[in-house]
Amino acid sequence: MELVQRVAAGDTEAFGLVVERYSEPLYNLALRIVRDPALAEDVVQETFVRAYEHLDGFRGASSLSTWLYRIACNRALGECRRRRGMRLDERTKSLAGEADAPRYDDETVMRMRRALERLAPEERALVTLFYEEERPVAEIARIVGQTENNVKVKLHRIRRRIRQHMEE
Repeated sequence: MELVQRVAAGDTEAFGLVVERYSEPLYNLALRIVRDPALAEDVVQETFVRAYEHLDGFRGASSLSTWLYRIACNRALGECRRRRGMRLDERTKSLAGEADAPRYDDETVMRMRRALERLAPEERALVTLFYEEERPVAEIARIVGQTENNVKVKLHRIRRRIRQHMEE
């Protein structure tokens, strides 16, 4: 909260610390949702601009990271809605990426990537926050503006859908 107060008081060095600390995780989240590196960078920039402009609206009810993730998630999902029909970028690393690859054979990894690519942007956001970012369900619920039970149900349905896609 002290960092937020410093930024609100106009301390640009403090805002630089916020940007430095959260740029990479927010970029990773945005990339998982929009599937386009350049667009993910734009989402992150817009997130920081929006956060800076609306810092007075940050009440501290959640952590700064939760607030920033919510802004980034909303911006990324908004871009997907604006770009309906957007082709998924095959070159970007999927959620079944390098970290999981040693545990699975190449064919399983490719089936998982295809299954993840078939998910809607909102579903990719939930999967990313839960599995990649390892955020607790309560925090994910605050980020996406849903109840914890709703997030749990959606994650369960997403896992089932991924299994079905992988079996096809």
